[in-house]
Amino acid sequence: MKMPPKEIEADILASIKTQSADLRVSIDNDTVTVQQIDAFLRDHDEALSSQQGQAVHESLLSQKAFLLFNQGQQEEGLREYDRALRVKETPSTWALKGSALLQLERLDDAFDAFHNSYSLKDNFGPQQQAYLADLLGTWSVAALLRGLSGILEQDLYEAESGVSEYIRLLKKASEDDLEALVLMLQTGQPASEELEDALNELALMVRLLSIEDPFEGWRELTKEIRKVWPEGLSAVDAIREQRDHEWNQ
Repeated sequence: MKMPPKEIEADILASIKTQSADLRVSIDNDTVTVQQIDAFLRDHDEALSSQQGQAVHESLLSQKAFLLFNQGQQEEGLREYDRALRVKETPSTWALKGSALLQLERLDDAFDAFHNSYSLKDNFGPQQQAYLADLLGTWSVAALLRGLSGILEQDLYEAESGVSEYIRLLKKASEDDLEALVLMLQTGQPASEELEDALNELALMVRLLSIEDPFEGWRELTKEIRKVWPEGLSAVDAIREQRDHEWNQ
């Protein structure tokens, strides 16, 4: 679920070329190094204070963060993402930071970063649809996997956290007519019985937790309980049976 490094916008590339043709070539050839970026930032410190310069500064810091993180220097990479966002908040850098946090299994922080990215979606530029597809796809997969993992490990907190995040994301996307970009819950390949049961339970959690009307939610939950409730057993008898079982232990 690692997102690709963001593409530098044409006007930023043009600005870089006027100041360092070599750096522009390295960026175009996808061979840019941390050392090249550091040298450019050091040599053009004054020019980077202008509005256009800030855009260049932020973009190069984000590139540096991506390189560091994928070279195994995760914490330093995260710090560079933060530096970039202090210069200028951009949706692509928030999305990349979120993807990095996912790889470190810092899920709550990752989801916060994705929320920040989505809130700035209008600034994605001419490739907005492609960026949104990457963002919403990665985000929804992570939320569903968190819910599924919680179910398989019988961790109710993790299961509900993942499902709640998925529902919140789906609601936002639906409001903006972007629901088609969100990964829906489905399995295309045969799964083990345990996984199949977990997927069904996940689908049920998504359906039940999506119901905002508490009375409607209770009615739907009651229907599900009736499907597995032993025929002829009353609720009172079930409580007594459970109580007697606990007392006899």
